[in-house]
Amino acid sequence: MHLYSKWALLPQLVVHLISEKIKSMGDYVRFRAVCSPWRSASLSKPRHLPPQLPWLMNPQWFSLKDEGIRLFYNPWESKIHKLHLPETSNMRCYASYRGWLLLTTGRGSEVFLLNPLTRDCIHLPPFDTPVKHIRDCWDNPCNDFFIMYTGIPTGKMTFSEDLTDQDCLITVLLHDWRLILCCQVGDSCWTRVNICPNLLLEFLDVTYYNGQFYLLYKKAMEIIEPNKPNKRIIYDFEPELEVFRASLLEGELGVYMIGYSTLTNGINIFQFQEQPFKLKLMTKTNNTVFFNHSYFIWLALCSDDWDSLDGDSMYMDYEYAPPVWRLKCGVWFQPSIV
Repeated sequence: MHLYSKWALLPQLVVHLISEKIKSMGDYVRFRAVCSPWRSASLSKPRHLPPQLPWLMNPQWFSLKDEGIRLFYNPWESKIHKLHLPETSNMRCYASYRGWLLLTTGRGSEVFLLNPLTRDCIHLPPFDTPVKHIRDCWDNPCNDFFIMYTGIPTGKMTFSEDLTDQDCLITVLLHDWRLILCCQVGDSCWTRVNICPNLLLEFLDVTYYNGQFYLLYKKAMEIIEPNKPNKRIIYDFEPELEVFRASLLEGELGVYMIGYSTLTNGINIFQFQEQPFKLKLMTKTNNTVFFNHSYFIWLALCSDDWDSLDGDSMYMDYEYAPPVWRLKCGVWFQPSIV
């Protein structure tokens, strides 16, 4: 009997028990690819796998023939995972969050989320159609609709719960246009979150945490509740805490701000406290490791969860510029099949 056939004849219970011992996402995918009996005996979306260290998704280079081959580099195994994802052909990736990629066409006529490991796809409203507004005190009767006519700039994405939750709110920030959009799965259009007009040029970042939008400006933080849009609270920073490049992170204890400020040289991390308002400079980051791509988008992980990470360190992406194109950067992608 062929050796392959012998492995295929292992009892399904034994195969299932072996699959539950696997900790690496890449190993689990390869395990399920051995044969059909092994694939049927293991869960397609296992919950026993621990959170995975990020992979760096190679920037998409334009070519005459895009066959949808995408490269993901695992720096801790020094391996490149080559995935055939025809869904991504001629699409642009603008954000990554919890194992999902945000993909759009050049003009935003098609927008969807893709899990590159499970190939699950969730369609979202297009970017080139009118959007709703969260009616609030900043509303202007002249701007009830906003339509994008040009290409989509760099972006950031968050969502509040598991995507299968009917109350899950997906938030997208298009940095270059200072435009905040949100929707739920199944919505026909996006809803726009207004930015304070007086602070528009100072706007830096946004995140959604615990049912509230947090908007970061150079000198202030604004909090908005979606169901109470007229109740907008703005907290002004102390002059020495003014930031000129910063990003918001969600953590176990709330919202954090990371970036450059006038307080000290280099990158600082602050914890945001609302009652009473305070931005607390964190001198100890509890062995937090940061992954950065672009000036605005950060991912934070606790190094205590992985032996291969050193505490209080930072991993940056890389940039590459073909002769006639602007700089392109990789995207940190935290693989997940749940």
